Amino acid sequence: MNSAALTSSPALLALATMDQRLLRLLDAILDEVHLARAAARVGWPLPAAANALERCRQLLRDPLLEDGGQQMRLSSLAQTLREPLRLALGGDGTASPAHEQDLATLARRVRILMPDYPAQVVAQPLYQELSASAPLLDLEFQTWQGDADAAARLERGEADLVLGAATPTNTLRGREVLQERCVVVMRRDHPAAQQLTMARWLEYPHLQIACHDTLNRRIDEQLATQGLRRRIGMVIPNFLMAPALLQGSDLIAVMPMYCVPAATAAHPVVLACLRPPLPLEAPPLRLLHHRRHADDRAVAHVAQGLERIVRQRFDVR
Repeated sequence: MNSAALTSSPALLALATMDQRLLRLLDAILDEVHLARAAARVGWPLPAAANALERCRQLLRDPLLEDGGQQMRLSSLAQTLREPLRLALGGDGTASPAHEQDLATLARRVRILMPDYPAQVVAQPLYQELSASAPLLDLEFQTWQGDADAAARLERGEADLVLGAATPTNTLRGREVLQERCVVVMRRDHPAAQQLTMARWLEYPHLQIACHDTLNRRIDEQLATQGLRRRIGMVIPNFLMAPALLQGSDLIAVMPMYCVPAATAAHPVVLACLRPPLPLEAPPLRLLHHRRHADDRAVAHVAQGLERIVRQRFDVR
């Protein structure tokens, strides 16, 4: 349903009949795609929020939240309500009471998507920082399944922040927080470690880390332009499995430099980091949010802390 159709439907008229408290709850539900989190965000008891959601469903003649299997999802109509709802709330950029709260009393769950590394490094300092500045904010680190999946989940309202290589769009906003470089990693006494030519690099099986899907695609596309391809000897879901596998085999991996410190710290004498035998620019690490969170103080506060910690811990320039 497009916006023109919505203006001629009963939905807009139904929004006009709702008071501000009900509109704010509905606004939070569209953002959170979760009734309990929406209720906590606007300070409603869960039973009262459930009753209010049922009232919204009756007024709009739509379920709004539907069972998506493992988690709830917005109905087709609910996805069209964002702009009309903002207009019904005033449309002048005025923050809701939840946004005006002092950080010390702001109660929310902020959902974050990023690969296992750097999540392994940033989770603890981020939690410690928020415990001091916004003690009622809760964090949920979700399972990373690649940049494309992360962008889609931001669009659907299933996550609030993404730290990865996904590209900003009209609806996904963000900024670059780290420009990386790529390295080839192998055991220090690997036969190819002394002189890493293209031929030697392709002679041995590669360890592909699936969570770095954007980087993997760039490598294969660049090789294809030269009529070359690499043999993928093993695919693993995340970075944390890589060090031990590289240490005990002839496998070769390509990864962003920020992933390497943990490996070299754990195995300082057995892993070598070399320049790739082809010009390969690592995708920048970006921090993204959906435009629906443009005025969300909780998301903004977590994003600021996350960006600061990433720059402190991973800036390798």
